[in-house]
Amino acid sequence: MKRRFLSFDEARSTILAAARKHVLPAERVELDDTLGRTLREDIVADEPNPRFDNSAMDGFAVRSADVASASTSTPIALAVAETIGAGRVATIPVGPGQAIRIMTGAPLPTGADAVVAIERTSAWRPGDDDPDGVLGRSATAEESDPARVEVRAPVAPGENIRPAGEDFPAGERLVASGAVVTPGVIAVMAVLGHPWVEVSRMPRVAILSTGDELVGPGAELAPGQVRDSNTHTIRAMVRSVGAEPGPSWHLLDDAEAVAAAVARVSAKADVIVTLGGVSAGDFDPVKQALSRLAGVELWRVGMRPGQPQAFGVLEDGKLFFGLPGNPVSSAVVFEMLVRPALWAMMGRAILDRPTRPARMTEAVTSKIGRRDFLRVRLDGADGPPWRAQLTGSQSSGAISSIHRASGYAVIPEEVASLAADAVVTVIDPT
Repeated sequence: MKRRFLSFDEARSTILAAARKHVLPAERVELDDTLGRTLREDIVADEPNPRFDNSAMDGFAVRSADVASASTSTPIALAVAETIGAGRVATIPVGPGQAIRIMTGAPLPTGADAVVAIERTSAWRPGDDDPDGVLGRSATAEESDPARVEVRAPVAPGENIRPAGEDFPAGERLVASGAVVTPGVIAVMAVLGHPWVEVSRMPRVAILSTGDELVGPGAELAPGQVRDSNTHTIRAMVRSVGAEPGPSWHLLDDAEAVAAAVARVSAKADVIVTLGGVSAGDFDPVKQALSRLAGVELWRVGMRPGQPQAFGVLEDGKLFFGLPGNPVSSAVVFEMLVRPALWAMMGRAILDRPTRPARMTEAVTSKIGRRDFLRVRLDGADGPPWRAQLTGSQSSGAISSIHRASGYAVIPEEVASLAADAVVTVIDPT
């Protein structure tokens, strides 16, 4: 099979076009199980928040005009008509010369237009010693209702009140379909009373690693064998982007076994990812199996790491990704090409990771026509801008370069070299 060369942008566009044709259906999920999922409905406020004017603190609901001249030296005494806590509604309005003791969150009584903080008052109860008519000690929530309150400071109309709709009005679209559910989004849906939410079904990703030399963790290594890190890395990356790992098999370097495995797992997955076997070697089983997989083609993508790949849509509509076998290459290709495809299948509105500018701490070289993704560690001690330091060897087998990295510095196709202190764009993979 002839290998097709594509620029990184061409590869990404081709993959995303296929993924958008295979957006997964929505499902109804309980609110507390939606974290990290993708919304498939707009969240529109069917009521304002708060629903009613309420007190922002413990104190006394008053008519501001009644206490306009209040001060420490000339306090104003008001009769306390009632006490209300959160969840209760006043049974009488606030009249001239009156106050209602109110707790944080309680609805503002009719007639009141402000709340005096309890710290600016003193209260008098029947039986208190007040021979000179001076109101003395402060009211507390634990004490019995005061008969009168002495206000020692004025309040402006609306002071210490949270008005209805202050947070958002009825009818406002608060979260759009395609957004990722965060704790903040859950808070909004909870305050609106959504017990169930429409989210995208998680894509199920089958992973097939190939290689006679691979053994799993815990097994003893024979001469020439290496441990299979790719399968575990990619499974973790699948979970980290909000998808679900499906079957994970290790296959020997046998083209017929690869083709048969793809056919078997395709019935249990939305996406199939193979690891290794797509290079130019004589024993690359995925490359040899592609003649049996209609719709899949070999690619050479203008990127490093990760140039040899395979991609296509199988006859049953499942997306197929053939990733390189080198561990860094497979991780970078997954992050840059497979992840956005999975997000597109979930209906996410934003497919790109956040980026930030940073200055390289050392000179780097690249190749015209190839986009490099360098593993860097960001240091913001002298920022902005941040400093981007290479995480050691950039070899496609240097697994520690992924572990130590806090971002990917992008070297564009038109750049052959960058001097130290040059500004680059760094992709935040978290």
